[in-house]
Amino acid sequence: MSTNWSRRKERERGFPRFCKKCGAGFDKNHLFKWTYEAAVEEIEDMKSLFDEKFGHFELQNQRCEDLIKSYDKKIEDLTDALTGFGNEIKEMKELVHGYEKDVKTLKKMVICGVGMMIGYYYFAM
Repeated sequence: MSTNWSRRKERERGFPRFCKKCGAGFDKNHLFKWTYEAAVEEIEDMKSLFDEKFGHFELQNQRCEDLIKSYDKKIEDLTDALTGFGNEIKEMKELVHGYEKDVKTLKKMVICGVGMMIGYYYFAM
């Protein structure tokens, strides 16, 4: 490694707080010679942070899409189940309607039988 590289590692990253050449503190009118290096470092840091966040965003987006697909499948399954239940309800209504007819017929037969018994006991005795 070059000595320049080792010196760059030792100094702080980002925009400098004081001038290393003349020792002046932070003054917005003082021009640092190495400010462009600090700006490049900050941009590289922001780029890597952006890439990391964007990758995380893509991963979250993929998870959301998978979740939406699973919910769509569950909704389709529920729709199929509800359709099946609707058909079963129609069949049960038809059966109940048929049983109602049978009950009415049976009721008429019982009334007729009771009427015949009353008539037999009334006229036979």
